[in-house]
Amino acid sequence: MEPKISLPCPKELANYVYLTFVDPNNWIEDGDFARDGLHLNGRGKRRLRQLYARLCGFHVGGSAESKM
Repeated sequence: MEPKISLPCPKELANYVYLTFVDPNNWIEDGDFARDGLHLNGRGKRRLRQLYARLCGFHVGGSAESKM
């Protein structure tokens, strides 16, 4: 019988490989979803883009932002 392997949670795994784990439940709000409740609306897309830019060290701003 083979031994069972215990896998770390995503956050622990991300730390192990020097990545930043972002849990969307920590930043997303009900007002960030479109009417269908599945997709992000404009505000949600903007907040997600700003979050990733902040984590990656990119500057996001101005009216020339690309659409997701």
